[in-house]
Amino acid sequence: MGPCARNWFTSPWSTQCSTECGEGRRSRSAVCLLDHVTNLPLDGCDGPRPQEVISCYAGPCHLRLEWYTGPWGQCSAECGNGTQTRGVACLLHDNGRLEAVDQSNCSHLDRPMSSQSCHLKVCGVQWYATDWSTCSRSCDGGYRVREVCCLADNVTPSELCDLSATPESREDCNTQPCLPETVSSCSDQYYNCVFVVQARLCVYSYYRTACCSSCSVITHTHSSRTTSAGDDFPR
Repeated sequence: MGPCARNWFTSPWSTQCSTECGEGRRSRSAVCLLDHVTNLPLDGCDGPRPQEVISCYAGPCHLRLEWYTGPWGQCSAECGNGTQTRGVACLLHDNGRLEAVDQSNCSHLDRPMSSQSCHLKVCGVQWYATDWSTCSRSCDGGYRVREVCCLADNVTPSELCDLSATPESREDCNTQPCLPETVSSCSDQYYNCVFVVQARLCVYSYYRTACCSSCSVITHTHSSRTTSAGDDFPR
């Protein structure tokens, strides 16, 4: 029957250049076929493989704007749902020179995404916790609480979490001592108001005015102590 024909077949060249301006590429595919049907290894055909990429020129790049995107960054989560971002910039092409300009200049073009969701692998069971509650006291030591639970990937309760890694559900807060309240407009008019307090002269209106700040501190402290003891303030 004679030798079987093994010939190179090529698809049409792409009609568009790979760039909108400047140097680009046009491409096509080449395959080696037997009897117009069987795809042979690329070295099965006689002669050199046809060229599959050629250069093209789409005209000068003069004051042309386009979006530029950098590589995607790492996923924000080692497992489960996360987010990854990339840099997006507006570039001005001017005869081979590139310049980054304000992004508003590219507002007429479709802006590429700067973030997207990512999922590296399933997390399995893990601990989840709510935000902390408000502290029970503003000073002198209080506590705050939160809810903690173990969940599987389908957000159903599980008992397979590591108990030794259980997050705290209660902690101390606002451990600083309570300071006496003072009125910001209240101040001492004399340098020796400390002696007025020691001499217990704050019961008189004159000294309470002249040594307002010092007398307010001692009055507040005395009032707090007597109130906590359940006694009336002495007159």
